Amino acid sequence: MSGQSSTPNEKAGPWRERFPNRKFSAAEISYLNKRYGGGKRLSWKIPALIALVVGLPWLIWSATNHSLPEIRYTLISFATDKTSTTPSIEITYEVARRNPEIPVTCTLVTRDIDKNIVGEIVDQFPASNKSVITHVTRIPARSTPVNAAVIRCASN
Repeated sequence: MSGQSSTPNEKAGPWRERFPNRKFSAAEISYLNKRYGGGKRLSWKIPALIALVVGLPWLIWSATNHSLPEIRYTLISFATDKTSTTPSIEITYEVARRNPEIPVTCTLVTRDIDKNIVGEIVDQFPASNKSVITHVTRIPARSTPVNAAVIRCASN
């Protein structure tokens, strides 16, 4: 399969890099391109650019939108009252709203030693001019509570 030597303008596949100094005939180049693939390959840069153009704005939007929720709540502390005759627990928590003119309802629960819910209360915050509110609430329970939690806070 020797004969005519290949010219630099003929298309050669990636196999050409293995033999940089060897001269191939047109028939050999045609055979090697059929067997190992042609010189023209689909570029990865175009799909990557499309993914970047579409994906980057979506990533920025989702990060900013979901990192700043409309209502955010934080449990600060809870304490049981040993001197009280009825079982209850006192919970301190903070509610932060982006728009303080929206009324918020929070569901608070208390649990016993076996993690059963023994008390539940709904705490409501009317519309006000404060966006961050720290609130202390007593949750009555049907048996001795050991912990308390804020289950959810949502707009009315």
